[in-house]
Amino acid sequence: MNETPLVPQPLLDWFGIWPGQAGRDEKGHAWLQDPPRGIRLRVQPARKSEVFMRPQPPWDKNRLSHMMMLSEEGRLRMWYEETTSNEHSGHLIQYAESSDGFDWDFPELGLYQHQGSTANNIICDAEYFNIHSLFRDPTAAPQERYKAIEARGQLYRRGQSVPNDRQTKMEIREVRKAMQLNGYAPEEIDAEASIRHQLRGAVSADGLRWKVLEKPLYDAGHTQLDTQNIAAYDEDTGEYMAFLRGNLERRRSVRRTGGTQFGNWHPTRLVLTVGAHDAPDEDIYTSCYCRCPGSRRHLMFPTIYHRLSSTLDIQLASSRDGWLWHRTRPEPIITLDADDAEYGAIYASPNLVPLGDEWGLPLLCYYQRHDGGGAFLSSAERPLSEYRWALWKPDRLVALEAPVEGQFSMVERLCQGVVLRLNFKTEQGGWIKVGLAHRPTTPASPLEELEGFGLEDCEVLDGDHVSRVVTWKGRSDLAALKGRDLSLRFHLARARLFSVAI
Repeated sequence: MNETPLVPQPLLDWFGIWPGQAGRDEKGHAWLQDPPRGIRLRVQPARKSEVFMRPQPPWDKNRLSHMMMLSEEGRLRMWYEETTSNEHSGHLIQYAESSDGFDWDFPELGLYQHQGSTANNIICDAEYFNIHSLFRDPTAAPQERYKAIEARGQLYRRGQSVPNDRQTKMEIREVRKAMQLNGYAPEEIDAEASIRHQLRGAVSADGLRWKVLEKPLYDAGHTQLDTQNIAAYDEDTGEYMAFLRGNLERRRSVRRTGGTQFGNWHPTRLVLTVGAHDAPDEDIYTSCYCRCPGSRRHLMFPTIYHRLSSTLDIQLASSRDGWLWHRTRPEPIITLDADDAEYGAIYASPNLVPLGDEWGLPLLCYYQRHDGGGAFLSSAERPLSEYRWALWKPDRLVALEAPVEGQFSMVERLCQGVVLRLNFKTEQGGWIKVGLAHRPTTPASPLEELEGFGLEDCEVLDGDHVSRVVTWKGRSDLAALKGRDLSLRFHLARARLFSVAI
């Protein structure tokens, strides 16, 4: 039969797992309605690919910085920044394309003169527009189909903007420092000399030729934006959104702004910060916001700054609406391991894209720690920065795991009337069984399984499968159940379940 496409629902958190209820029968005897037992959520550490890009030599002068990745029409498009010592600011925004994420083409764009020639892949330098992130806007006119943001500090003296050159910036800093030492109030210092951080925008028809918008998208005031700030368009709500560096009690955090237009954005709101489960020396450095392929869940891969070791690794956060965020566990989903060595800092950049039969998330990897120390600081050994992929099989960011034996039920899911597919892996001797039941009730009553689709009817599942069809005594067709709200009951042992699709 021709199957209707089913959207896998990843198990990233406890939502969707029925917590169970307590009840009493007519004689006063207590009982429990399908409580989860023997299960836990575990993040699934990525494996790192080989290096797919390094900066141009000399390695002690040049380095790579943050990048952006889009998957369009079967090809990967990458915008990346390389710092050079040759001319202008040295920060050059460049472009490359690839069909597999490892072999890259560097087209001659003819847009920017570098070392006496425009035969290069350079889009612009950071003085013109320093692309922090970009996205494709499905609602925009063709000439504004691509949108990008950058952060820029605007200098002010006595309320008037002044040139953004290095000398003026140093003068303003000296004035502020002197006034602070002489006891001036913060508002008096700001009135005399200040640096206001602004989020600016640009639009493009092709992602290569950019028009910078005159009016800032957002004025962040005195809060610095010295990180990879991420912008995106939420097709679910029809709003633009940006995830920026924020601060809470001197802790680096993530805040969100945006609106229905590309500009005139509302005040920021804090959406992700450290909590009581984190170590006391940790901050959230960057967000790496992106969408989960298929299910379109909101994801972040925030870099966690460990201040005392001066190292930075990556964890996972998820959200249903892009506002309320949580991390599955306070542990790395991408570690600092680097073949025969260890990185000092790693940063993930959008987006999570198909890479063969896996998902790939681009990584910027530094051998240096945040404080400048670390391994391989001699340029003769290897470059200090490089690009790799973090790789997972589809939907395998988090596992609902039964290390020994477990059972649980899920809240109701609308049956599409096709089949039930599971993404799972069992260990040696492990197995999974699943039954279909009526939705849980309140007040509590026993979950009633559907005839012919119970746990005991299920043919045992084992092995390693990204999309395995469930059968009950040889039967898999759910056409008769189309449009019904069903609960899934699981019994599993030595197994990891990653997603379900029904």
